[in-house]
Amino acid sequence: MESGDRILVAAGLTAAVVVGAFVLWGPGGAPRVRKRRGQIAGLQNLGRTCFLNTLLQALAACPIFIEWLRKYAKADAHNSMITTLYTVIEVVNGTHESARGTPVCPLGVLQSLRAAGWVIPADQQDAHELLHVLLSCIEEETTAMARKPGCLSDALGLGAGGRAWSALASPASPPAAPLSLRPASAAPPEEPDLADPEPTPEPAKLSRGVSRSLCQLGTASRRWAAAPARPAPAPPTRGTLASRLQCTVCSTKSPVRYDKFDSISLSMANASIGRTGAFSLPGLLRAFTAPEMVKGVRCNKCAPEDGGMQTKHIRTVSFGKLPCCLVLHVARVEWSGGGLSKRGEFVAFPETLNMAPFAARQQPQSELAALLGGVGAEGGAAEGAERAAYRLAAVVVHVGGPRSGHFATYRRGNGFESKRWWYTSDTLVHEVALQEVLRCSAYMLFYERVRNEPRPQHF
Repeated sequence: MESGDRILVAAGLTAAVVVGAFVLWGPGGAPRVRKRRGQIAGLQNLGRTCFLNTLLQALAACPIFIEWLRKYAKADAHNSMITTLYTVIEVVNGTHESARGTPVCPLGVLQSLRAAGWVIPADQQDAHELLHVLLSCIEEETTAMARKPGCLSDALGLGAGGRAWSALASPASPPAAPLSLRPASAAPPEEPDLADPEPTPEPAKLSRGVSRSLCQLGTASRRWAAAPARPAPAPPTRGTLASRLQCTVCSTKSPVRYDKFDSISLSMANASIGRTGAFSLPGLLRAFTAPEMVKGVRCNKCAPEDGGMQTKHIRTVSFGKLPCCLVLHVARVEWSGGGLSKRGEFVAFPETLNMAPFAARQQPQSELAALLGGVGAEGGAAEGAERAAYRLAAVVVHVGGPRSGHFATYRRGNGFESKRWWYTSDTLVHEVALQEVLRCSAYMLFYERVRNEPRPQHF
């Protein structure tokens, strides 16, 4: 080989090496790792934002919640919390169509909160309180969306494919007061007096001759000015508590009162320690739903002529409607000795949770069951047991004192890797065993209802 040919071959090899190094390392000299689709990414800490990162990782482990966000997300909705949250979760889960990199910046979520009028102070915050802030912001968007006039087929609920309310409106007007990071407790209110039930909207009055085919074919794009406002779609975390009072003198029971909740705060104050010498999640739920004595309640039946006299009542609480995504908060921060203190006791929690013992028990209706095809009480109980079965999706832990510390999350993988568990702490992500998850000191627990149909794949 002549010297000129050798020079050309060497130049070609050098060029190939340079091009390969550029593809592998990138122009900045740092290695560019191309993550495979579905791999979990970490989140950047923007300065004491671990409470936001840990909540995003926990929500990203809930497929039912992700499906709900995808249903109401819109690509061109700027500063929309639903759209922004869905996009960030997709990037974290490695299922977004764009390039997948790590770590992910959660700045868009904070910008959406500010655009909706929420004020997030710069000091240390709480993941449980932020959950209620995010859900309140989402509820503002869905309420504004429900107020927009729809077509006649939307008002009748006959939209093609059941894709009603696919468009997103702008967020609701920002509140005048700054953000309050102390959400209302999901526990029954301290005031035992019964509240008037919420008025139910009257059903839409339809004119004669309106047929299903006419709604589907003739009015698909026609606006109906008189369409009543439909109720805003509730997030998967929304459930109801059923409470009832019973007089200890005349045994009169009050009507059942239903209160909405997005998470349940469980206290260790009244819970008993199990045989293992530690608290357990079922034990905390039993203490939450245990009957309690209430004083100073007026009973109209005991003394109706005097407007009722005050007697002792027994108040019972149960879950009237279980949500698809059950969020349980272990209240570890308590006020004692003139200051805040944090309880560090271990609370054992299962991977699969049965909520049937804590749900409201309905009386079997044999005559109605016979009319419906002979479905007895056993069939109804079996169906209720299926809807009360939950599987653990994520666990939020807190390390530190009552006023400071760090949040981290144990979460499931997504898609085909749903049986694998990961520890996420801001940008740190590594796989862990299920035994390590079940031994952690839980602060928030995210459970999802077990579904019989195959779990949809997000990638």
